Amino acid sequence: MSENEERPAVSAIVRGRRRRLVTSVLSALITAALVVLLPRAVGATWTQVGTVLGQVSAGSLAVLAVVWIAGLWAHSFVLAASLPGLTKRRGLTLNLTGSAVANVLPLGGAAGTALNFAMVRRWGFSPGAFGASLAVTTLLNVASKLGVVALALGLIPILHSGHAFGSASLLLLPVPAAVVASLWILVDERAAVAVGSLLDKVARVFRRTDFKDRLPDLRRRILQVMRAGWQPMTVGMVAYVALQLALLWLCFAVLHVPLGLPVLFTALAVERLLTLVPITPGSAGVVEVGTTAALVALGGDPAGVAAGLLLFRGFTYLMEIPVGGVLLAAWSWLQSRASPAALEEPAG
Repeated sequence: MSENEERPAVSAIVRGRRRRLVTSVLSALITAALVVLLPRAVGATWTQVGTVLGQVSAGSLAVLAVVWIAGLWAHSFVLAASLPGLTKRRGLTLNLTGSAVANVLPLGGAAGTALNFAMVRRWGFSPGAFGASLAVTTLLNVASKLGVVALALGLIPILHSGHAFGSASLLLLPVPAAVVASLWILVDERAAVAVGSLLDKVARVFRRTDFKDRLPDLRRRILQVMRAGWQPMTVGMVAYVALQLALLWLCFAVLHVPLGLPVLFTALAVERLLTLVPITPGSAGVVEVGTTAALVALGGDPAGVAAGLLLFRGFTYLMEIPVGGVLLAAWSWLQSRASPAALEEPAG
């Protein structure tokens, strides 16, 4: 490559790095602002929130950690069933390392997926198998969140807050619409071909794609995975959601903040949906403010619900960063020490 050709390439790399830096800084500022303003947004102060959080004992934190790990272990059954040959231990590693990256970087979901792809390739899995696993687990995750929302909406008459939550639920229409479209593709191969052709036309503005052939092939892979592993995936996902609810309940219980099960389920529904908002890494700040505001609107004490939600997110968001980071460092070290022959061994 000549010097004249190198300059535009270098400039593009520099511009890309600058954009990523600016995005990271803005995302960090938004997250910090949302978290700092959390108590004031719901009518409390950090002193009041800190007083409530001060009631947590070391024993209570240990119990919460066990429930948190149990939830992640339950989800590893989903990952293992979606990628035949993957062990539960490796599934747990994929979950935590991917989450650690996603919780740190702006729009980190893509970076976490890229990391997981590199890991499963090192373990001997094919790109097609990973693609099918990713599609299945994504669909199951969204479906589980919609299931929680559906149950929460069913509890609205008990909460006597149907008007406020009912109008807000209109904002959720794109999510079930996307799920319905995905199910349509799974049921009818002609739909997969039609959607693939449409995506090819849209993407043609930027680059040439082959979704028309790839989407039906992905559909067949997904159906094969779901037929073989729907039982462990279903049990694992239900157990994961149940343990998330148990963790949420325990976070408020150890703080002596009384909240009924319908209110807690509504909080879990709001929290699960807000995690789909990719404004900040791991939707940090957005989830805390939105879920706390919903709990206060349902009659919760501002300081108490803010403290309980921060404790819950301390496990489901914050703890994933150091734990996942340690696992990633250990995996990288093991890979650097592995022989080329070991890297080529079949997945297991």
